[in-house]
Amino acid sequence: MPATKQEISLLINPLVPESVQHNNRILSNLHSLTSFLLGLTAGILALQSATGFLFYLSGTVVVSALFHVLLLSRSGGQGAGVFFPGPNMGEIDGIDMKGFVWGGSREVSRKGSWRDVWLGGGVFGEALSGFVLGWAGVGGVLR
Repeated sequence: MPATKQEISLLINPLVPESVQHNNRILSNLHSLTSFLLGLTAGILALQSATGFLFYLSGTVVVSALFHVLLLSRSGGQGAGVFFPGPNMGEIDGIDMKGFVWGGSREVSRKGSWRDVWLGGGVFGEALSGFVLGWAGVGGVLR
């Protein structure tokens, strides 16, 4: 049975599961901490309703953008695919079934790995709950 594109991609540029777990944990901690701090700030500023959630979304976009820039500088311009597998579990763009990388470059461009940076780490789950707890806690204490 021939190898799949995912298997060939992982043979060319392997991902170590422990490293991916560590990277996801760091990203989750970053989003949790910044969302709680954004919640504290929203409570101090007495933001209410939609303006508070827009503050959270804009703060999350800024933090994710800064983290993405950091990943770009650390990877030498190759992007988040060096550190995160993406939704296709490591499949590289521009590779055929024989293992030939189109364009002849050895750059790692994993499909959808940017989603791990921008939407991963519990942005709409545990980080959002931390934001709401900080927002409601400080807002309740200050009133």
